[in-house]
Amino acid sequence: MADLSPVVLADIETVNKRELKDSKLQQLVGCLDDALYKSSEPIRIDKTFGKPFKIINGRHRIYLCRQKGYKLVPAVVLG
Repeated sequence: MADLSPVVLADIETVNKRELKDSKLQQLVGCLDDALYKSSEPIRIDKTFGKPFKIINGRHRIYLCRQKGYKLVPAVVLG
């Protein structure tokens, strides 16, 4: 598994709920922590062009973390 680094949610681009699949959000609601820390596909962020960082993978998880009031998310950071 790739190395995860804590990333401040406020530094990541905004995710609009209209861009997301409701069914996937519902799947993640009860297992968000597992999806953050034990997923074979971690959140991937690209910081090449500065803030807000671009989301490569994990839009649904980032959206839910914001809704739940998380301040940090574990992610693979590129750039």
